[in-house]
Amino acid sequence: MAINEMQTCAAAGVLRLLSHTRRTREQALDLALRWEGGHFFSRTARWIMLKVYCVEVGDYSYGECFKPTAFPPGVHVGRYVSIGPDVRVFMRNHPMDRLSTHPFFYNASLGFVQTDSIDAGTLEMGHDSWIGARSIILKGCKRIGIGSVIGAGSVVTRDVPDFAIAVGNPAKVVRMRFEPEICSAILKSRWWEKSVTECSRHLQEMALSMESVKANHPLLK
Repeated sequence: MAINEMQTCAAAGVLRLLSHTRRTREQALDLALRWEGGHFFSRTARWIMLKVYCVEVGDYSYGECFKPTAFPPGVHVGRYVSIGPDVRVFMRNHPMDRLSTHPFFYNASLGFVQTDSIDAGTLEMGHDSWIGARSIILKGCKRIGIGSVIGAGSVVTRDVPDFAIAVGNPAKVVRMRFEPEICSAILKSRWWEKSVTECSRHLQEMALSMESVKANHPLLK
């Protein structure tokens, strides 16, 4: 192993140790992002998000998913996901059918009740989805589809299909990005499993609209 690789591994190990201490974990995350190529490439930052914050972030995804206070435990972010600034995810709602909506009476971490009486949900952000700035994802949404787009400032209360464009409060699907034939071809290809190095061999085609290349795109074969 080269000296630089050994130093990188040693630094990653130190950062992982620091992440286990509440006082230094955010600093460890910040250093990992700074030393390992930022949101797109940092392996240690992904490890910290998963092991410390229970948020899984796929390769090449970036944005608020690396801000610990933005996403609660149970969020899975796919590969190549773009997440705009100030996006927030809420996996529990306040109860509206009880005497009080206050978390003192359902959230055990606040010290008044022994067990949580409202279960936290989970959320899957599909590969290559794009979540616009200041969007809010609520508990009613369990899945944001592959290749889907959430308009900036939207409030998402239900699942969003693959390749759908959803906007508004509450967010509604306004149209699909592609024709059904193209959607099927993209899903079948699973192109997002390829590395950015593999995808970059086809930069010319990546700059073309799918309407012009349709299923002939080299990454769909």
